[in-house]
Amino acid sequence: MDRLMVGRAWKSVGLALAGACALSVSVATPAPAVAPGVAAASSGYLNLHQCVYGNGSMLYTNLLPNTPNTPFNTGTKVSKDDESAVTCGPGAGGWTLGSVNSAAYNGDRFGSGRKYLNLHQCVYSNGSTHYTNLLPNTKNETFNTGTSISTAKDMALECGRPSGWPLNSVNSALYTADLTGASGRYLNLHQCVYNSGTSLYTNLLPNTANTPFNTGTNVSNTADRTVVCAPGSSGWRLDTANTAVYVIDLLA
Repeated sequence: MDRLMVGRAWKSVGLALAGACALSVSVATPAPAVAPGVAAASSGYLNLHQCVYGNGSMLYTNLLPNTPNTPFNTGTKVSKDDESAVTCGPGAGGWTLGSVNSAAYNGDRFGSGRKYLNLHQCVYSNGSTHYTNLLPNTKNETFNTGTSISTAKDMALECGRPSGWPLNSVNSALYTADLTGASGRYLNLHQCVYNSGTSLYTNLLPNTANTPFNTGTNVSNTADRTVVCAPGSSGWRLDTANTAVYVIDLLA
């Protein structure tokens, strides 16, 4: 594919941006971060649901099920079942789901010695719009990543090379989490969303080269209660209504 598709009814996101547009639709002012969800992983399957929404000019990627902006929340969870169908909120306020960039990825933590979650975050930009993808199996294949649950730690970031949407390497990174519990009982997934008024940027990783936008994602023996986000810079503000921390108990 030569361009990022955001649904049949939408124009190419290469169109000129028409002023500022806030994604927060349920609150007049940004809502405070909610208490984290805590999921027990003993049933084995980690189901990551990625939901990507667009309003005709901007894209918003969400992986968490517990942001304050509930119409955009996802089905991410741990379960006894491996889920193949993505679960996404309906969106609101002129934002609709872009199914070609949305998907569910699952992995059996206990299968065949698999013990590492290798999260590959690939951020693309066409010059005006940012698109964050963390999944390896969306229908928009040229944007897919190397994310996996594996027996080994990945050493290099894997991202697609789509035409017209170069990789924004400063915001792209690889983060590996030990799912066995040996490095810590909890996988704390921090999602931080930033808004420039004309573009949104979703980051889940703590180790990109763009440190003013890094998150608190970690594996530790403490279940994080508050989302941790760097302050951003250069006209980008934290969009707290779409920001949250989701906690997975690796030993429960």
